[in-house]
Amino acid sequence: MERGLRTYGDPANPPILLLHGVRLAGAIWDIPARDLSDEFFVVVPDLPGHGALADLPFEIPVYDAYLAYIADRVTKRPPLVVGYSLGGYVAMRYSTDLPERTAGLLICGCSANVVGTRALLYEAAVAFGAQLTARGMQKLLAFFFRLTLPRRIAEMVIPLPFNHRVFETSRKTVLHVRYSDRLREYDKPLMIVNGEFDPVFRWDEAIFASIPNARVHVMKGTDHAAPLCMPHEFAAIVRDFARAVFSAAPAREPVS
Repeated sequence: MERGLRTYGDPANPPILLLHGVRLAGAIWDIPARDLSDEFFVVVPDLPGHGALADLPFEIPVYDAYLAYIADRVTKRPPLVVGYSLGGYVAMRYSTDLPERTAGLLICGCSANVVGTRALLYEAAVAFGAQLTARGMQKLLAFFFRLTLPRRIAEMVIPLPFNHRVFETSRKTVLHVRYSDRLREYDKPLMIVNGEFDPVFRWDEAIFASIPNARVHVMKGTDHAAPLCMPHEFAAIVRDFARAVFSAAPAREPVS
């Protein structure tokens, strides 16, 4: 296994690439990846700045190049890209930068254009985080996760370290970009998935839903942590969409 990269299933099967959110790592996808591995080749990287790749900068050129490498050398053909939270913004950026290296796009917990006042709020959160020590941030997040997540999920997430640099540089990916506009130029299948009780990241759900090739699925009874709290249900959504993506896609030569 390459550093920070997990694979599940037969490489001959249609590929799915799963991207995690901020402060997480590829390990959060273990249950959905195992569920999907009977039918698909599932590739689960740590993003730059996270997990085994914590030493790499979380910058757009770095993650674009890394994900393109995965499409070229690991999946050997364009994958369905699935991104959650910050990983969803990464997925939108990558898929619109390099659409030829994707078969389709599924985003979860990120159907919000973080512009204007929303961008100022994000900047304030980054500034607040910068005032805390690494230990202080870990304690604050541990309290928050124990309060808001199921115990199994909290115990998995809490030990993962918070990287101040990622939070700071994430502004270049998330802020001041109308991703709903960028995605209107993306001519591959698109699905938007959100937890029912995730008002912040459902801000622009209707705008994203109006993109001609988009479909929307709302996971009932859950919130921003929907893929973590309901991993089997999330895997089923990805499976149905992946079947549609790969059954509709024409045969392609591997990316060279």
